[in-house]
Amino acid sequence: MTATPKHFVAVDMGSNSFHLVIAREQDGSIQILHKEKRLVQLAEGLDQDNRLDNDAIARGLACLKDFNLRFSTLDQARVRLVATHTLRVARNREAFIEAARAIMPYPVEVVSGHEEARLIYKGIAHSQELAERNLIIDIGGGSTEVVLGHKTQAQILSSLRCGCVSYNQKYFVDGKLTLENFRAAQAAADKQFASLAKEYFSGQWDLTLGSSGSVKAICEAMQHFFNDETITLPRLKQLKQQLLDWGHVDQIELPQVDSKRAPLLPAGLAILISFFKRLPITELQFAQGALREGVLYELAGISQFGDVSGRTVESMAKLYHVDLNHAAKVATSAKQLFDAVADCWQLEPWRSLLEHAVKLHEIGIHINSRAHHKHGAYIIANSDLPGFSQEQQQLLALLIGNQRKKPNLEALAQLEPAQKLRLIRLMALLRLAVLLNLGRIARSLKITRVKPTPTGMQISLPEPRQRISLFAKDLQREQKQLAQLGFELQISYADN
Repeated sequence: MTATPKHFVAVDMGSNSFHLVIAREQDGSIQILHKEKRLVQLAEGLDQDNRLDNDAIARGLACLKDFNLRFSTLDQARVRLVATHTLRVARNREAFIEAARAIMPYPVEVVSGHEEARLIYKGIAHSQELAERNLIIDIGGGSTEVVLGHKTQAQILSSLRCGCVSYNQKYFVDGKLTLENFRAAQAAADKQFASLAKEYFSGQWDLTLGSSGSVKAICEAMQHFFNDETITLPRLKQLKQQLLDWGHVDQIELPQVDSKRAPLLPAGLAILISFFKRLPITELQFAQGALREGVLYELAGISQFGDVSGRTVESMAKLYHVDLNHAAKVATSAKQLFDAVADCWQLEPWRSLLEHAVKLHEIGIHINSRAHHKHGAYIIANSDLPGFSQEQQQLLALLIGNQRKKPNLEALAQLEPAQKLRLIRLMALLRLAVLLNLGRIARSLKITRVKPTPTGMQISLPEPRQRISLFAKDLQREQKQLAQLGFELQISYADN
């Protein structure tokens, strides 16, 4: 539906650092053109009520402004912005997201912990050769992802509430490195690792890898003390003792470790020691890839992985026996409507969301044809959807749940104003597309003209009203339903 992209841009908005990667496809492979990392420390701006303070928001937005300058003039760029733990938990994240969209005209995907883990594994699988069975840990600023996988395929995904920034604020906030602080941090991390599924404790894997800045810093410390970067539990304990001897983060003397990363080293070390103690691990190596590489390769659709969200939708459609012929007719109507208003309403980044909603709008029929829109919304909201962020999954469920009959005004009221307006417009397009194909008619009803207006949309039908009187009554009812959302649907017929 769009031109073949020449460039791919991945932005990873982590709890501690933001990353930018710009690449292009070269003979079926990704060629990295530019990489950039910025210490933003977003998680440090979270208060006790999980609200981001203005300083943290300002740091994040300033970073995005700089990143945007790097790629805003690229020809035919495909861009994906992914946010992780801090924006997952921030109660005022929509304020940040809306401000970010004013800088970069692309959706911000706040990915779930499982989706983050999947993308991390994918990034590593694309960046190095994996073994038959693999265990991977990624210690982030606010969460730690742990994955078991078979070759290039992630199999068991976990996201734990322990991270180097959050633990630093809780256990090492004064910079003092004491045995009591380490014990408290390790005990907290141990509780998290103890909650992992039983498969993690079997020891049945061939390779253990660690990714993220914390693991990298620890590997650099290993290089300083032992002349190689292999991590083992005895070595971790020696590093811990050295930190205790130094007594304060300001006294850490590790030339290889970034000075900005050094204050987070004790928290990351406590988490990794607990990981080794709780699971049967002998040694760990640093992984070459991470979340941003996973985002980049998925964005480019290179190799066997392809479009994960598209594959998920195909799988859901098959699982719930969707009538694909009918879905295709609705899709044709939806595309006509969307194409007519997308530029004016700036909806292009949400094209795929509407396409997914169209394909899955009838999955609820598998449960019961009565109120199938509500059943469909429940299925979407409560399913594991690889390739979808939390926000995308929520919006998809809302679209499907509001495709017909009375809109759920209470659910829509929970959205931020800009997000609510976008969803109402997408909802209107979906509802009309469904209505144009109501009753499994052999031929979809046509609209000859579609024009967006400040308050809604004008549509023109090629038939006299009397000839399609039943459909005209349906449209009249739809006008009233959409009016509840503040959306004005204006209709003209051939005999007007």
